[in-house]
Formats: sequence, C-alpha cells, structure tokens
Amino acid sequence: MQKIFVDTSAWIGLEVANDQRHQPAIAFQQGQGRAYCWATTNWVIWETVTWLRSHAGHAAAVRFNENVRASTLLELITVTAEYEAQAWGLFKRYDDKEFSFVDCTSFAIMRSVRLTAAFAFDEHFRQMGLLVLPETS
Repeated sequence: MQKIFVDTSAWIGLEVANDQRHQPAIAFQQGQGRAYCWATTNWVIWETVTWLRSHAGHAAAVRFNENVRASTLLELITVTAEYEAQAWGLFKRYDDKEFSFVDCTSFAIMRSVRLTAAFAFDEHFRQMGLLVLPETS
C-alpha cells in the first residue's frame, strides 16, 4: 500500500467542522484516502495542536494530539537534527517561496523516505512538484 504524507492543513480540515476544507477532507478520508497508509511528522502534529489551541480551543487540541498518538494506522516520523539540516537547506534555497520551516521539514522527510503524495490543502506541496490530494479545482 502506498504512503501519503498528511499536512497540518489536512488535519485542520478533518478536525474543524466549520472549516472550509472540512467536507473535502472528510470525503478524502472516507474515500480515496483509504487506499493509502498515512504518515506525518511530530512537528506537523505540534503545529496542528498549536493551531487548534488558538482556533478551536484547548480541549480540541488535547483530544487531537491524544487521538493521533494513539492511532495504529498512522506512521509518526520524528524530525531529527539531520532532517532539520536538510530543511534548512531547502528554506535557504527557496527564497522566492513562502515556505514555512515546518513545510521544509515535511519536504525534506518526504524526499528522504520517497513520498510523492501529500494529503494537503497547502499549495506549497504542489510548488515542490508533489502530488496533492484531494485534487481541487
């Protein structure tokens, strides 16, 4: 089974019912997303927790983190010092893009473990030449 990288934008879409990405995120999770093994990073999880804390409340942030970490269906990849160094190289290289450093860690890890698809609503993944699902018009 092929792996797909799950970005913060997808987690937010899944978790926040009134988010504009909620319906497409749920549809992907219940449909096409079942064909993939899901992978993400600890930094993406913390970024999502931080966003949820600010926009959906403390309880939503805690619930999300505990549910994700208890999942046996998700591969959680730790951002190591080596990945940070690779990400820093990407961050410096792409001065014409508005990539966050967390985005760059995701790109470095995806490159390292040969992931070519991302469950994301963030155009930065597409700008890096990756397949972004679900496809939106």
